[in-house]
Amino acid sequence: GEGGIVEQLQGMISGLISEIERQVAREPRPKRGSAGNSSEAPVHFRIYTSKPPFPGGLPPPIGLPFMPGGPSGGDDEDGEVPTLERRLRAAGLPAEAEEVVTRELRRLRRMSPMHSEYSTLVDYLEWMAELPWAPPESPQPPVPLSQARAQLEEDHYAMDKVKQRILEFLAVCHLRGDTKGSILCMLGPPGIGKTSLGKSVAAALGRPFHRVSVGGIHSEAEVRGHRRTYVGALPGLILQAVKKCGAANCVIMLDEVDKLGRNSYNGDPSSALLEVLDPEQNGAFRDHFLAVPFNLSQVLFIATANEMEGIPRPLRDRMEVIELTGYTVDDKVAIAARHLLPKQVALHGLSPGQLSLGEEELDHLISGYTREAGVRELERKLGALCRAIAANVSEAGEAASEAAAAAAAAAGGADEGAPSEGGGGSEAAVAASAAAAAAAGW
Repeated sequence: GEGGIVEQLQGMISGLISEIERQVAREPRPKRGSAGNSSEAPVHFRIYTSKPPFPGGLPPPIGLPFMPGGPSGGDDEDGEVPTLERRLRAAGLPAEAEEVVTRELRRLRRMSPMHSEYSTLVDYLEWMAELPWAPPESPQPPVPLSQARAQLEEDHYAMDKVKQRILEFLAVCHLRGDTKGSILCMLGPPGIGKTSLGKSVAAALGRPFHRVSVGGIHSEAEVRGHRRTYVGALPGLILQAVKKCGAANCVIMLDEVDKLGRNSYNGDPSSALLEVLDPEQNGAFRDHFLAVPFNLSQVLFIATANEMEGIPRPLRDRMEVIELTGYTVDDKVAIAARHLLPKQVALHGLSPGQLSLGEEELDHLISGYTREAGVRELERKLGALCRAIAANVSEAGEAASEAAAAAAAAAGGADEGAPSEGGGGSEAAVAASAAAAAAAGW
């Protein structure tokens, strides 16, 4: 029975331990035919059982709970490995990636969860399963060109040439059905709406949008990813953005490409971006973490920069530069009245009637207190005005509350000795409180 097999195994282990201890101690081995030393002869172990042999000649696997093939080793349908296998089968992997995944899954099935490489391999396969390898079967239809024009006019004031160029780009995308071969670069001073223009392009195309800040990147691995030999390795920023969007035809904005780190000992990140932004090469972009080609040709890349001098020449040649100039004073007045002031009033909890600025006040604020091409400083000044008004309104409200409480106390003391019908004293207090609040502007 099983008890006899266990006893024989224990005897085998004890004999092996004794043999190892004897060899370590370098004891002289007795001769085979010497008298009185028959017990010192080499021991050969063999297990005997009275039961018939197992079907197929092999015993069933008797694994531990944390070992592959054990009672909960991942062979059940709800285990980690079967779940990963189903997700990878539904991911629509290309042939080369499918071959790599099949090999790694075979390794994972034979590996113990206690192995140091187990979690790394699971992370790799999860990334392969979560990346969008193919465009969606039923993508969201692009917005009609007339609607895109109206959206641009509503979101952005002035910049007629820039909006016309974006509409031309959208028209070509509608006719071709894809965006391959187009890399736009919005060049202009800070605060003029480069990022919001990129969001408008994504909304007009009906695609998800993600912004990647590449300013200050000093390592090539942040673009191409880290190799799996390193602890905590991850794919690069490009594939991370694609995964967050969840679509292979998303819109990715590379913000501040003119501030890429250069002269680094860890490689030149601008050179790593050459393959990403080249329409002839990004169809087989190879990230160091994945080690298989990934198709980026369906992704629309939009770059932003403040100065042309900071962009390396090879990277500049791969992009179509759209220059954005600053706003005039009249443009800033219109932008403040249409967008900035209502936004700041709502952000500070005020009502539109508590702060109203005309064109002359806005002109004086812009000419005397802001000197910039964009509107960020103007927005900060409007926020300061809103904070001052909010403080005055709060103090007036507190004073009105105190006056109402004093009026209520006085009304209650005067009517304490006389009977009141229908609660006239409380109604008088409420009326006094309402009058004080109305006088404070609440």
